[in-house]
Amino acid sequence: MTRVKAVLFDFGHTLVDFHRTEEALHAAYEQIRDRVEAVAYMEVPELLDLIERVAGEVDRQVADSYAQRRLEELDIAALFRDAFGGVGFDLPADVIEHVVALDHSAYSNSITIAPETLDLLRGLREDGRRLGLVSNMTLRPDLMRGDLSRLGITPLFDASVFSSEVGVRKPDARIFREALSRVGTDPSDTVFVGDRVVDDVGGAHAVGMRTVLTRQFRQEDDPEGAADWTIEDLGQLPGVIAGWEDGRT
Repeated sequence: MTRVKAVLFDFGHTLVDFHRTEEALHAAYEQIRDRVEAVAYMEVPELLDLIERVAGEVDRQVADSYAQRRLEELDIAALFRDAFGGVGFDLPADVIEHVVALDHSAYSNSITIAPETLDLLRGLREDGRRLGLVSNMTLRPDLMRGDLSRLGITPLFDASVFSSEVGVRKPDARIFREALSRVGTDPSDTVFVGDRVVDDVGGAHAVGMRTVLTRQFRQEDDPEGAADWTIEDLGQLPGVIAGWEDGRT
């Protein structure tokens, strides 16, 4: 293998343990309830009921689309509009947009990145490698990029691509090709790192990239050995890349 010029990463369960805490979810929905009450002129469900009937419904719709292996991304605003419609609220577009942002804050206030992960990324850049992010994410790309900035990731990456902006999810080749175009490297010079065998490993392989399956946050089995290499911790990645470059791996 020639020199690895770029490394593309998945985001959730690869660079960060993507989740939202109950505390952050409740705080977000207290604000959402206040916002809806200000425009609805009718009684809004109690907090836990609102979370179940709105956030829960949006989560179920997203989960179902993934379970069905749908590659087209969903419109998060449409999901919230329909969920509120299901409980009797026809909210104007500006309120829906505010709800989308407030709901997103539950993730923003729950996600952290380990200092050693930032150190890893800095080390890859110091080695002269370009970095990119390719993430299946129904959440808004502008809000996601705000999170990347807050986490200190933005200065370390040359490009980020979310399914919510290109309209298709991994393993669709189009999202990988868009990332390669933005980073400016060929597939043969690029390594992809992710936690899912089909979406990350299979999708990246299909466009010609070398792949690394990480099990740091999520342990998905790869019985057929689809990934070129499997690591238990991102700290192992530089050694794998160095091994490929000098022929040891």
